[in-house]
This record gives sequence, structure tokens and C-alpha cells, in this order.
Amino acid sequence: MSQQVQKVVVAHQNPWYKEEYSVLTNNKTVKQGPYQKSIGKNNLPLVRGFYSKGQKDSTWTTFYADGETLRERGAYEQDQRVGMWEFYTPTGTLAQNYDYTYRQVLFSKPITNDKCVFKVWSAEDDCRDTLQLERKPVYIGGLEAMQSVLQENLKYPVQALQRRISGTAKVAFLIDAEGNTSEYRVVKKLGSGCDAEALRLAKLLPATWVPARLDGRAVTVVCELPVVFALPTPAQKSPPSKSAKRKYVARSSTR
Repeated sequence: MSQQVQKVVVAHQNPWYKEEYSVLTNNKTVKQGPYQKSIGKNNLPLVRGFYSKGQKDSTWTTFYADGETLRERGAYEQDQRVGMWEFYTPTGTLAQNYDYTYRQVLFSKPITNDKCVFKVWSAEDDCRDTLQLERKPVYIGGLEAMQSVLQENLKYPVQALQRRISGTAKVAFLIDAEGNTSEYRVVKKLGSGCDAEALRLAKLLPATWVPARLDGRAVTVVCELPVVFALPTPAQKSPPSKSAKRKYVARSSTR
């Protein structure tokens, strides 16, 4: 920290957000010191953290769009997540504790609406029934965090809007014994640009999971992820009430 630093403020558009951080005076490509990312005209905090010699370090905190509700919090060391991280739902409930050092889920909120389908994969037998799994794969961050990523980044295809297309597309991908993902493909099509959008969204998800287990060992599975396209409902203006109309007439009659 004895090195001289220079503050940098960068504004972005579509969506609008602002980044504030410092860089070394003698090397402006190296971030050093506190970092903050904020959104909206009110500069609501979205991310807070710290850089050391251009690498993420110390505690980093992410918020939901309201700028108050915690999304996730934990520590970095040399740009890598370490130790226990906390993940929260959009309502502020703790969803998961995950230890990145030992790669263990310490706590995970019970899942009641998991619509993902997992099947054991093998080159010889193709896919077997998901009921044979001792433990399903676990998305690091929790199911609600995964759904939030999908919802926040979904861009309804123009063609689908014009044709009033809605429904569910499904994307399948492998989660291997190390928890890494690969081989994304659409297995249930909706058309009108929705399939390509579903594939794009699935690839936005962090490619690290806690792997599934079968017979006491980690195994590769196929995950079928549903992506829902629901047409936006047009805002309807309610007609003025009779009482409101009577008040208007009364005011007019006094003039």
C-alpha cells in the first residue's frame, strides 16, 4: 500500500452501472485497494471488495439490485475464492454455506421446487435413472441463486414476442466428477429464438458444481435445465371509480 495509487471512476450503459477503484500510478493496468460497483441513478451498491496487486483479495460482498439484500459474501486470496462463503436468497434468507478450500457444502437450504432433472451418464449405457443417485449435484450458491441468474439475464427474443411464443425450453449439459460442466445442447425446443437464448443463459451459469455421488464416489451426470419464457403482461389502466368521478364533478361545480 506504500505505492502511489490513482482513483478511477468508470460509468457503463445498458445496463447503467458505475465502477470505482484505484490503480497503481506507475502501472494503470494494476488495480490496488478498495473496489465498488454500483447501479442506478442512486448508486446502489452491487459489489464491494478489495484488490491487491491486480488480484481480488480479502472480503468481497455482492448485493441484490436493491443495494441492501446480501447476495453472497466471502474471501479471495490471490484471485481465488477461499474458505467459507455465504449465499443468500432474494428475500435475505441464508441459502448455502460452501467451503471453497475443502470443496464442501456445510449448509444448503432444503429444495422444494427443483425442476432440474439429473441422470447418471456413461458412454456404454447412455443415461440411467436419476433415482439411483445417492446425492444430486449441488449448484454452488443455491437453486434460487441459479434461478436469479437466469431471470436477470433473460432477453426475450423479438421473434418470440411478435409471435406470442411462450413455454419452456430445456438445455442439457454434463456435470463431471470434478463438478465441471461441458457439452451443452438443447433437448426441448421452443423455437423463435428461444432455444438459442436458453443455451446462452445456461452457459452464463458458473461452470462449477458439487458433483453427484453414486456408490460412494463422484460420478458424471447429465443435467436437464428448464428455462421458462413467460410473455410479459401488459399493464392495464383501471377506469376511474365512481367516487373519484363524483369528486371531480363536485369540484367543477364550485367554480
